[in-house]
Amino acid sequence: MGDASFQGKPPNPRSFPRASEPFDQALFLRPSSEYRGAPLWTWNKKLDREQLLRQIDHLAEMGMGGFTIHVRTGLDTEYLGDEFMEIVKSCVDYAESKKMLACLYDEDRWPSGCAGGKVMENRPDLKAQHILLTCKPYGEQVAWRAQGGSECTGRATRSELGHLVARYDVAINNDCMEVYRRLGDGESGRNVWYAYMEPNPPSEWFNGYTYADTLNKEATDRFIAATHEVYKVAVGDKFGLTVPSIFTDEPQFAHKTQLRFAEDTWDVFLPWTTDLPDTFSEQYGYDILDSLPEIVWDLPDGSSSLARYHYHNHVCDRFVEGYLNPVSVWCRENGLAMTGHMMDEPTLFTQTSALGEAMRCYRGFDLPGVDMLCNWVEYNTVKQATSVARQSGIRGIMSEIYGVTSWMFDFLGHKFAGDWQAALGVTTRVHHLSWVTMAGEAKRDFPASIGYQSPWSLEYPLVEDHFARVNVAMTRGRAVCRVAVIHPIESYWLAFGPIHSSKGEQEERDEAFLDLTTWLLHGLVDFDFISESLFESQTHKDQIGNTLPVGQSEYEVVIVPNLRTIRSTTLSRLRQFSQAGGKVIMTGTSPTLIDGIPAKKPVEIHGSIEVPWLKSKILNALEAHRDISAVTTDGPLYCLTSQSTMSSTLLYQLRQDGDEQFLFICNTEKQVASKCQVSIRGSWQLTLLDTISGQCSELPSTRRNGKTSFFHLFEGCSSLLLRLTPRSETSTPKAEEALAQGMAETCLVTLRNVELSEPNVLLLDFAKFLWNDGSWEGEEEVLRIDNIMRNRLGIPLKLEAFRQPHASPPESRKAKGKLSLRFKFKSEVNLLTSHLALENAKDVHIMLDGNVIPSTVESWWVDEDISTIRLPKIPSGSHEIQLTYEYGLMTNLERIYILGDFGVEIRGTKATITASQLSKFQFGDWTQHELPFYAGNVIYNCDFEHSGGQAVLEVPRFVAPLLSVEVDGQVLGKIAFQPHSLKLGMLSEGKHKLSITSYGNRENAFGPLHMPTGTTVFIGPQAWRTEGPIWHNEYAIQPMGILQQPRIIAMKQ
Repeated sequence: MGDASFQGKPPNPRSFPRASEPFDQALFLRPSSEYRGAPLWTWNKKLDREQLLRQIDHLAEMGMGGFTIHVRTGLDTEYLGDEFMEIVKSCVDYAESKKMLACLYDEDRWPSGCAGGKVMENRPDLKAQHILLTCKPYGEQVAWRAQGGSECTGRATRSELGHLVARYDVAINNDCMEVYRRLGDGESGRNVWYAYMEPNPPSEWFNGYTYADTLNKEATDRFIAATHEVYKVAVGDKFGLTVPSIFTDEPQFAHKTQLRFAEDTWDVFLPWTTDLPDTFSEQYGYDILDSLPEIVWDLPDGSSSLARYHYHNHVCDRFVEGYLNPVSVWCRENGLAMTGHMMDEPTLFTQTSALGEAMRCYRGFDLPGVDMLCNWVEYNTVKQATSVARQSGIRGIMSEIYGVTSWMFDFLGHKFAGDWQAALGVTTRVHHLSWVTMAGEAKRDFPASIGYQSPWSLEYPLVEDHFARVNVAMTRGRAVCRVAVIHPIESYWLAFGPIHSSKGEQEERDEAFLDLTTWLLHGLVDFDFISESLFESQTHKDQIGNTLPVGQSEYEVVIVPNLRTIRSTTLSRLRQFSQAGGKVIMTGTSPTLIDGIPAKKPVEIHGSIEVPWLKSKILNALEAHRDISAVTTDGPLYCLTSQSTMSSTLLYQLRQDGDEQFLFICNTEKQVASKCQVSIRGSWQLTLLDTISGQCSELPSTRRNGKTSFFHLFEGCSSLLLRLTPRSETSTPKAEEALAQGMAETCLVTLRNVELSEPNVLLLDFAKFLWNDGSWEGEEEVLRIDNIMRNRLGIPLKLEAFRQPHASPPESRKAKGKLSLRFKFKSEVNLLTSHLALENAKDVHIMLDGNVIPSTVESWWVDEDISTIRLPKIPSGSHEIQLTYEYGLMTNLERIYILGDFGVEIRGTKATITASQLSKFQFGDWTQHELPFYAGNVIYNCDFEHSGGQAVLEVPRFVAPLLSVEVDGQVLGKIAFQPHSLKLGMLSEGKHKLSITSYGNRENAFGPLHMPTGTTVFIGPQAWRTEGPIWHNEYAIQPMGILQQPRIIAMKQ
């Protein structure tokens, strides 16, 4: 790690130096900042120093250990300019004063590598390059013209801005390339394909430039000079201390593409750089341009292509040497930990396309990381990074977590995603995202905001404290991992041909890659991957015995799964390991190639075990190397029966810390509980480390036959953290105690009334529109109006990717005219007091029913940039609000809101203000009780009778991030996880007052309300601008609140 101790500084917090000290229960109770999350704090507006410092205070109140400064769409302060850097320094200094961490991010948006376009300023030769392989030469596609790209990745686009490097005559027969030849100047052929080296066209996403050439170290050196060196001047004295790390995000090369079938005429793209033929020839002794078609088409008779294998390997090497190594070296020389994640890590297909190989890319990271979006569960993504971290002696990995999950993502979701990743080695959570502002497009930037805009934000320590305590334990020592798996990526490269002929093998290999990981992890056999490209440097042959050292890890078993090719360096080490008494398991198909070349005789490892490709067979072969087992039972908790089976829903991580161990187990089933007997190799005394309360207590267990066993009820999405202290097996075990109490339902609670934490909301998002002095046009949704006007005026659309405001020339920012919007609404009651909530209020001319409304801002609602303006008394009837904008590139047309003490009823596509009837409120979906657009919390004030003694509150069904519970005015706790209950303690006999706060979210006010529910889990900017069958004018309102009447359970002796 980039440890600055050589400069006389303390160790970098990202190396978790306190994990080397004796376990400290006080630290476990109150973990310090390095164990806590550091969200991506999105700088997405004209920066205001005081606002940013206020938000740092709020992040601290949420339990965060710091923040990661992350420029996003909307930044209107010059990126890395003087003002920007002065604000960075202020935030770093303020973080230091609060003992928080101020982490850096290395790009203007993403992907990393081009410094928002600065790398290519006056250096067009440093643009990302690709090979366009096409049967349509430049200039012959009459309908084609170069267009600026808007996609926020490095994917290649045909530009016709390059030059011809080769031509080929390709003969296709029976779904393969029968023969090919490179054509000389003036030679003709029957099926000619042209190879052009070219850059992408200019892109608005890259502020008028393109992505940088990440295969070219010179481009990366300019990137470092434009970014890292600038940060060093500003806050370099804090590197390795308050500023522990810098985040590199989704570096990649031009994605490799495939033909659909061998006779296809689609363009194909391959990553490239100017001197790639030279370095390829130096490594392999031949010209890759002579063999380029073999990368794209399959050879006859299923033959493998050595050129294809060499190309994928070499491009990955060039990427690592061109981008990742220079950044890593600079970070380590400057005491700054390199963290972040790669592009498209999860599958063999995605990493082949965008990276070549993920694990090779992690070797320079001081804190390798992953990107886990949409609440996806991708074990291989995390396992690849964790494996490199363990083998490098790094205590954990980073996860960019919770992104693209929508406002509806609740605390249970936060815990579920964090728990399974913690079990696989994640120790640093970087939350996606915490917005500085919701203004304009920012509110559609992959919500929710994990920040002050969420009404539950100050309750977040419930989640953050849990993970901080897990991290205090799970950064200690080293993982106990006895099994290694040879990573199969290089065999996959050989199958990367046309989709029709290669899809079967590609899918089988990716499916096998996923299956083996799932079998092992849910079979409670931890493992690491071995990257063949790293293995040679990690393992010296004179160190190999009956255990296999790989870097700083050591394994008893190596699995060789379904390989088509194996490196000779891998094979020789495995043979030596097997000969020394180590266990090698060959499963699935055995390799037929060595280093991509057909083996002269069957590839064998003397002494290895051949195991069929079956879950049960593989797990049986590993039984002697198991540390943890768990058996489930449907009977009483402390009783195994003939129906008991091995658990299939648990994950774990076990760490050895001196003579102690720490064990974390989580249940990956969200709703269903699992009653288990867990057995641990060795004789231990078990201490339960309660991650919710921070308290420690002994856990009853038995010790016999070299194992320690305990019973536990794993509720849905629950977890367990244990400290294991050596104890003699002959000591008297503490007997398990049956539950001393039974349960008897005593009463349902009675709802007395409800209170709202915020005013109710009428959302207005359909309007007629008028340009200058023209005629009013028909009613349309506001974002569609914005698209219509931008198309008419030739202004770039606000799609997912557009130019940053700070990079927009002054001339382009000038208004082009006046745009008026006319919103209609109806009220069935007289509104004595109400407010209008809108953005840019001071710049908008406002009229209500033809009368001018002063744009005097009273306060704000939800976000500081959504202002509230007092409206005059509004009588019952129909009304119009007219807004007039000076409209141009920088204008934000957004929904507006009327706030007040009233009800709202949706009738078809229209919503009407009604009389408030909160006095008639009942348990159930609150959106059906006059609150369809409501965005705050609801407090349910209740009464119940109790006969005296211990009591439990049960809330069977609710839709809320969490519930907070008070009894007789005293806060007793929260309900967010399974089971949906809370122990109330001893209560006296008689009547009691109960208040339950059901926290809300912003979905029904700010979500993609015109996209049918269930359309996609990927809630990005375009979810608000859908078309056709995935758009409707009706509102897709999500249920909220306590859906079923709570009850009080009396606990009887």
